[in-house]
Amino acid sequence: GMILFSFPSPYPRLCLHSSHRITDKMNMMALMVVVMTVMMLLVSPSLCHDYLTTPTPRKGFSGANADGNENRIMPCEPKTASSPAPRQIVAGQSMPVEWTNGHNTGMYHLEIAPSGQDTSAGNFKRLFSAPGAATKPQGTTLTIPDDTTPGYHTMRFYWNSTLGQWDNCVDLLVIASGSKAGDGSTLSPVDNHLLQPGEYLLMSGSTPIGVYNVNTGAVTCIGGYKADGLNCVASGLAPGPAFAVALVIILLIVGVVVGALIYIKRKKPLLWYGITTKAGDIKNKITGK
Repeated sequence: GMILFSFPSPYPRLCLHSSHRITDKMNMMALMVVVMTVMMLLVSPSLCHDYLTTPTPRKGFSGANADGNENRIMPCEPKTASSPAPRQIVAGQSMPVEWTNGHNTGMYHLEIAPSGQDTSAGNFKRLFSAPGAATKPQGTTLTIPDDTTPGYHTMRFYWNSTLGQWDNCVDLLVIASGSKAGDGSTLSPVDNHLLQPGEYLLMSGSTPIGVYNVNTGAVTCIGGYKADGLNCVASGLAPGPAFAVALVIILLIVGVVVGALIYIKRKKPLLWYGITTKAGDIKNKITGK
């Protein structure tokens, strides 16, 4: 016969208009399945908004529905004491990034900004963009630009569509380009201990110039280099390439001047006499003799 659903109080009871009646235990089990399914549908962010999942982001996401019914702070939820530790990456290297896809529409963007400047969307530099697609989850291999300033940064996942604009963020610790992560096998040029995970050998080309310790925040430089933020930079002109270039230019100028004076003295005695006489007059005026 026809199936009829009835829900008397205090507990819902599923009944059949037939000679067979479902037991109370089966009723309760069916109800639990229905309730759990509804709750999952209501709380699942992937069915409502698309958001970053890898690397581990800050808790929560922000944005606004197109109809204005839901609005949250943008561009990032604030960092808190319970936020995951920053993901460490050397500038110029790549890392996997993944996000959910519940709508298959709009554009996905990955952007980066220095920490402290992540409160304004205009401060973010866009590194990647892609249209929504049916692939679940979506992702890419993201390269952090080689010229990124060493230090703490915020990476933003930004989903922009006709349904609204939503984002969430992850904290990064960008290490100076060319640095080598300690793995227990590389000697520190500072004190000859074996560099451990969390320690980075700072490099200038193929030359070690210092060590950065993530755990203590200490940057120790050697060989005429000095600490500048989380990196080592040349102190003055020495001992980098700029010093060698400047030295060559100075020597060339001195050589030209000396050579010209020798030539004048040998080939142009009258001119040489005039130059020395004039130089003597200038000297006398300066000394008062």
